[in-house]
Amino acid sequence: MDMQHPDHLTDAGPAPVQPRRALVLSGGIALGAFEAGAYATWEAREGGPPPWLLGASVGAVNAAIIAGNPPERRLARLRAFWDSAVLEPAPLATSLFGPPPAGVLRRGYNEASALQAMMLGHPGLFRRRLLPQAGPAAAIYDLDPLRERIADFVDFELLNHGPIRLSVAATDVETGTRIVFDTAQGARIGPEHLAASCALLPFFTPVEVEGRLLADGGLSTNAPLDLVLDAPGAGPLHCVVVELFARSGSRPQSLSAAVARAGDLAFGNQTRQALEGRAREYRLRALVGRLAAQLPPGHEREAELAGLLAGAEATIALLGYHPSEDEAGAGKVFNFSRATLAHRWEAGERAMTEALDRMAHPEQAEVLAPGLLLHAIGN
Repeated sequence: MDMQHPDHLTDAGPAPVQPRRALVLSGGIALGAFEAGAYATWEAREGGPPPWLLGASVGAVNAAIIAGNPPERRLARLRAFWDSAVLEPAPLATSLFGPPPAGVLRRGYNEASALQAMMLGHPGLFRRRLLPQAGPAAAIYDLDPLRERIADFVDFELLNHGPIRLSVAATDVETGTRIVFDTAQGARIGPEHLAASCALLPFFTPVEVEGRLLADGGLSTNAPLDLVLDAPGAGPLHCVVVELFARSGSRPQSLSAAVARAGDLAFGNQTRQALEGRAREYRLRALVGRLAAQLPPGHEREAELAGLLAGAEATIALLGYHPSEDEAGAGKVFNFSRATLAHRWEAGERAMTEALDRMAHPEQAEVLAPGLLLHAIGN
């Protein structure tokens, strides 16, 4: 057996710095089952969640369930939440014969599930308002069922005082400002904060929190990746972002498909635009670094210049969900059928497996700028 000489151990240098890790979960109502499946793979591979979870809308709900449960219950509570979210259009037929096969019948089944939720509401998540014009803002549904039931799945004391940092994004209806509730910054997150983050106008009525009327976080930032990139910290950053609206897609062949594509573009483009802006910043920082190398010794340590040069290398894995052709077009975000939620969960598991495999090989990443690497999965 080969043995290292002690002198070699001394010369080996310091151990590599472990990367800072974060998981960003975006909004998308019933599409959130994809995020749940992605996290299931993360936990199986990594042994637990990263130190920092960030979310908007249903991503905030998923993140709260993860952060608000002890290790032995995290995945079970996440699974229980999505099992309770199932809304079958024909439960007896499905229990006897299973879901319809792929094709026209499966699409009809999915559309029926979405129509049922839109017409009648969802008993565990949202309900139709008798007077949509009443209240602080006009909306079709309220989120009181979610506010009442979320405590069945989240220990809010653990969420607010446990080891996992949680950041939840919402949007001020009146000013348009993004509002972030961050447990590391002293915020105490409760059911009302999660409901506010999910209140997508005009579907869901906004929620008043701490004197502000708040709506869905996706109206300002559907995937708040910028919070991670802006956070101070030493060493490299590894961040996984789960997107629920596909930026790329096919030409819509129907009005329903056109509506669905519009939603995909509106939400799915946000993160890419943010990354394009961040790439310009990293390129500028690299340029400043080259110029600083030509300055007399010591000048590169001046405060303003040091701030420009302080950014650490960041590796981003961007997971995207592409719905199957059988999903319900414009109503896909309201499709809670058991078969579709199971399909999304499994797709999330596969996407996260690929993401973690690829992040272990930085040479396979797209270099957006010096120090900014991207692994795009399903985008």
